[in-house]
Amino acid sequence: MMLKKGIHILIFSVLLCVYGPCLAQQEWELIKNKEGIEVFTRTNNVMSFKEFRGKMTIDSRVSDFMSVMYDVEGLVSWGYNLRTARLLERPADSLQIYYAVAKSPWPYKDRDGVYLNKFSWDEQTKTLVVAIELLEDPIETEGNFVRIGGYGSWEVRELSSEEIEIVFQMQIDPRGSIKAWMANMFASDTPFYTLKGLKEALKMEKYQGKSYPLLEN
Repeated sequence: MMLKKGIHILIFSVLLCVYGPCLAQQEWELIKNKEGIEVFTRTNNVMSFKEFRGKMTIDSRVSDFMSVMYDVEGLVSWGYNLRTARLLERPADSLQIYYAVAKSPWPYKDRDGVYLNKFSWDEQTKTLVVAIELLEDPIETEGNFVRIGGYGSWEVRELSSEEIEIVFQMQIDPRGSIKAWMANMFASDTPFYTLKGLKEALKMEKYQGKSYPLLEN
């Protein structure tokens, strides 16, 4: 397994992927506003699949969000259409790599991916950013799956001691035989149900009351 190879290059590529295509992107379009969750999509000249952005404000803390993100195996209880997830590496508090499998509608094959998360905390703005990159990693799949690609981020901003704003943004390439028009049908469901599930996860006692050195720097 070559997960550690070129980590610094990968982190740089995350930033490049997240911020580089901005000039080619269109304006965000609000497509859903329900249960306190706003969902936006937009197209760009980089991929034929729509990028999505979900946003909500809830009563919680940044440290609670960190607890949920660190519980990789627990992602299946709230992540949209996830069937399995397991941690591969966490060489530092600010970096983790995990493997996950997502369900696809029949007759398409389920999708799997190797996710790199890079955590960074801005003390001045009280904002946690978790950059996401789907790695082209040689790890073998655990079944007859299609390996997906893409990039994105979580952005969690502390509004007060008991309130946070969460923004979840992704550009996914499902690959395989799924057509762009069909994949784009799920661009509203994925951020909406992921944030809805996260809202419930953040209420769980096991994720609350913990502290992390990263948030104290």
